[in-house]
Amino acid sequence: MASRKKPKKPNSELVRKLAAMIKQKVDEQLGPDATFEQRRDLEAELMRDVLWQREDDDLRESVSEADVVEVGGRRYARLSQRSSATYHGRWGPHTIEEALYRELGVHNGPTIKPLELCVGMIARRLTPDFARIAGELSADLNSRELENILRVVGMRPPSRSLLEKRVKLMSADIVEDVDMLEAASRAVEAIPPGVASISCGLDRFSVRMAEQLDADLAEAARPKRRLAEYVRKPPPPKEHHWRKAWVGSVTIHDAEGQELHTWRYAADAGEDVRKLAERVAADVAWILRSHPQLPVHVVQDAAPELRALPEALARVLPSDAKVRTLIDFEHLTSNYLDAVVDACEPEGDPFNMKSWYRGELLRDDGAIERIWRGLLERAKRLPGRDTTARTAVAAALSYIRHRKPLMRYASSYAANLPIGSGATESTCWTMQRRVKRPAQSWEVPGLRGTLALRALVISKRWRAVWATYAAVHRHEVTLAH
Repeated sequence: MASRKKPKKPNSELVRKLAAMIKQKVDEQLGPDATFEQRRDLEAELMRDVLWQREDDDLRESVSEADVVEVGGRRYARLSQRSSATYHGRWGPHTIEEALYRELGVHNGPTIKPLELCVGMIARRLTPDFARIAGELSADLNSRELENILRVVGMRPPSRSLLEKRVKLMSADIVEDVDMLEAASRAVEAIPPGVASISCGLDRFSVRMAEQLDADLAEAARPKRRLAEYVRKPPPPKEHHWRKAWVGSVTIHDAEGQELHTWRYAADAGEDVRKLAERVAADVAWILRSHPQLPVHVVQDAAPELRALPEALARVLPSDAKVRTLIDFEHLTSNYLDAVVDACEPEGDPFNMKSWYRGELLRDDGAIERIWRGLLERAKRLPGRDTTARTAVAAALSYIRHRKPLMRYASSYAANLPIGSGATESTCWTMQRRVKRPAQSWEVPGLRGTLALRALVISKRWRAVWATYAAVHRHEVTLAH
């Protein structure tokens, strides 16, 4: 049996001194009868205090008292007015006062605080390290869960409402620059070795949206008040509707057809699907630059709006790229051919026609033509009108009629190339896990930001994206001469 590696012990003299000091303090406060758990809890509390103090000292050292500072080639003069603000880090809040600065020669222009620029505060109030953690966790947790998790793991987060507001502001920033951030991620990402093919696709799923009522309806729905004095107005009445959000995916496969990695994308219903398709196509083009001979399979259902992806690929990929578009194999078989079997064959499918359809499609590229002709013959023999059987056969014929060239699966299947849109379907599922919880409804800004965060995190792009995003907020502040 292989021996388990022992954890490496810290050998820093500083660490040993700190550990001894903490042990002494714990012994003084708890005495010799404390349990192991009690000692660890007190040690963690002491370390949180130490780290909060370091955080606070670091912020205060970044406060400027200079008469004139320079930021990005512009000079700013200190005003007599000072401003106090509370910033939130991993270990708690910090209330810090600093003078405001205004650009020289500008009358009544906007003011800056050098501390916020030097540190790179996110959404004006979150330290960058804390914002990075909160953003990554928000991809999977709502604000209540986020606050609770942060407390459980030993951090000292702000109130749930403040946390929700600041994360929402941050995610709105990320949405605006998502194209640039994904490009920055591509610049540092490594494509896994062994890639043999690429598949991609778009799809949609429903999200419950909270939308304001029409103005006249809203006024009629507003409760009438009898008191003449001022009363806080309730929020505008809203109604709920289900809207179709967008998702996309790019997957690389090995020579056996196994997934190596999947990049995922999502956008709210109001987003132009062509913009989402361009993001998908940009990643496909990036992969092909280093692996130009890879086949690219666009695998999705036949909804007209999903044509945006093949069109985007045609615009950005080289003319000699090996691109093939297929109808998702399971969409054809499960939604249409299985329905024909259920409606037309004896109960229980004793002749195993569902498997027969699948086997033929995977054995021969020309099988779809035979299946089409068989369905036409069946339609002629079916008795009655408007029956379940006639409806199922008519739906299958209508779906297949103009799409037969996109339903030739056998050669791709034999070569271990993708014929199904499982990665795109799983993207729908993983997005729904976050945004379709019981009684949950969304407004557009919140949904848009949450989908963006989740897509970046589950694509394993968050850290690379964050390095670029945080750098945009961080500025060098120097004394002007």
